[in-house]
Amino acid sequence: MTRYWETVPPAPQQLRRIALALGIPAETRPRVQTSARPQDALQEALAAGLPVMEGRPDDPLLDFLDL
Repeated sequence: MTRYWETVPPAPQQLRRIALALGIPAETRPRVQTSARPQDALQEALAAGLPVMEGRPDDPLLDFLDL
């Protein structure tokens, strides 16, 4: 697959190269600020609608693995 991608790169990479050739500047991504405190991260998860229980995600696989 690597040899194939050398001749035919994936679509996002091709489009980026075409845009640069046309003079369209590369898109800059804004930096995502992370929470410094665990309480802030918990509040952000709750605000995003993620299920949270006892400060950790409410994931059945974690219960299965005894985590």
